[in-house]
Amino acid sequence: MITPEFALLGGFFLLILALVGGGGYWYLQRREASGGEAGPEGLLAGTLLAVGEAVPTRDSQSERYRKMLMFAGYRRPEALTMFFGAKAAAAVVFGLSVAICSLVFGEGGGAWLTAMLAGAGMGYLLADQMLGWLVRRRAEILKRSLPLALELLVLGLEGGQSLDSAMMDTVRELRVPHPELASELVTVPTGVLSTRSRQDQLRLLVERNTEPEMKRFAQVLIDSDRFGTSLAGALRNQTRYLRTHLRQTAQEQARKVSVKLVFPVFFLIFPAVLLVTLGPAVLQLMGSVESGFGGVVK
Repeated sequence: MITPEFALLGGFFLLILALVGGGGYWYLQRREASGGEAGPEGLLAGTLLAVGEAVPTRDSQSERYRKMLMFAGYRRPEALTMFFGAKAAAAVVFGLSVAICSLVFGEGGGAWLTAMLAGAGMGYLLADQMLGWLVRRRAEILKRSLPLALELLVLGLEGGQSLDSAMMDTVRELRVPHPELASELVTVPTGVLSTRSRQDQLRLLVERNTEPEMKRFAQVLIDSDRFGTSLAGALRNQTRYLRTHLRQTAQEQARKVSVKLVFPVFFLIFPAVLLVTLGPAVLQLMGSVESGFGGVVK
């Protein structure tokens, strides 16, 4: 007689087999459609695009995620669709994985359904957490690389260059060590060559970033372009302030290390030290007490 657990395992096996077969068929179809030239990255991107186009979304939700992707540095038109495809794919993968683990290691019954729903929710929310982490990471990278860019701009401006020329030279110097900041700064002089003005490009630079120092830098350039104030001195002051702030932040993090080490030292290292130092003494004491009382204490 076939038990319910065996039937559920068989059903999940057939589902996984169907998913693998469908994925293989999709892979072959995409490869034939691209003439056999698409690599794994292109096939994965095509798969996420196809899945993302099938995911229903709201306009407010799409606008919020579009801004988050822009803050993280993903500004291609298809980035939003691929992100929704990644959310759906993560939900399916996590849901199936947790359900299978529940069937194999659980006690049976309907717990696998709850586990599958919980895993799907966790996978769906994991993409949001990763996107938030990417936004914070990019903002921190821009903040740490901005002082060097400001110093290069000051050197170019004091050498007699115009702002656009100094910014292009700065971009060329930063393209290898700091590509994120270079990709942000290059939009200003290249946009000036098109129909937009410099102030419009700088306002777009403010809208594309969440880092306050980048916004302050763009505002300094806007004020200098509007009122004709000295730009080199303002940038030098911002560079001095930013380096002081980064140094103070590093000193603060260094002072926090001693407090953060209390918990691993107390809960991990201190018990081991007690075991090594007091363990032999406790064993000798127990042996002495046992021999002294004729074996009463054991």
